Amino acid sequence: NISKVFMKITVIGPGAIGTLLAALLSNTNVEISLLVKPKHKELLSDGKIVLDNFKGRRLEKKIRIITKLDNPDWIILAVKSYDVANLIELLRNSSAPILCCQNGIKTYLQLTEKIGKDRIAYMVTGIGSSKIETGEAEFRGSGFTFIGEASGVASPRLINLSEVIKKSGITCEVVDDVLSYVWLKTIINSSINPVAAHAKVINGELKKPELNKVVHKICMESTMISTEIGINLPLEPWSEIEKIIRNTAENKCSMLQDLENGRQTEIDAINGEIVRIADSNGLDAIYNKEFIEKIKSVSN
Repeated sequence: NISKVFMKITVIGPGAIGTLLAALLSNTNVEISLLVKPKHKELLSDGKIVLDNFKGRRLEKKIRIITKLDNPDWIILAVKSYDVANLIELLRNSSAPILCCQNGIKTYLQLTEKIGKDRIAYMVTGIGSSKIETGEAEFRGSGFTFIGEASGVASPRLINLSEVIKKSGITCEVVDDVLSYVWLKTIINSSINPVAAHAKVINGELKKPELNKVVHKICMESTMISTEIGINLPLEPWSEIEKIIRNTAENKCSMLQDLENGRQTEIDAINGEIVRIADSNGLDAIYNKEFIEKIKSVSN
């Protein structure tokens, strides 16, 4: 009986997706801890995290805030892709399996290489969440969520985790070839994020012909690169992009939010990694390169 499954889960990172997952998972019968940097511990001293606007409700949850990794059944790694390198040692010293939620292929390659495929699983999600402040996020719309193990085989522990995620209110499907889903999401992000961020527009504006054309060019280029290196994409990226632009018309993409808040963007993990892979395979990535330059020129 699945309701008997008891699990200890530690979420690392109190940002948009970490706060969302910690808040929703605390509704199920799992023990949730949120691992934060010591400087964030002060901000969350009462252990309260908030998820605004979830199905019309404001969820306030009291959870355990920690600064040292305990011994969980699962680690959910929900930091930005550029923070992953600083956590490799910490993750190596644990034996728990890790569910990664990062944008871009970079983290997938980094962790499977440095920690090993047997401990790495990946979550690819279309859920929208915006960070309001540390430990507070706003739900910005649901999307499908896929999880799968880097090894290509779904273990009982992953099936158990997927049941818990479903119970928390997130539609979740277990897939075998999760890398192809990581690529799909990366192609989508590589096309939408830099164009919307550079033009300073909400996603719906990308329907306009002049911007739409640019999004399409990047999408075709990124898709071609993935196909050339043998990735078998689960869905057609361009039709997914058109759907996302429609469904998230009012949303600001994360890269635009990062620019507006003076935060580092994830351009390196997304477009940068596509360019690196293209270069090492003798393929062109001119549109991806162009937008890396454009975003870097407007970043601090």
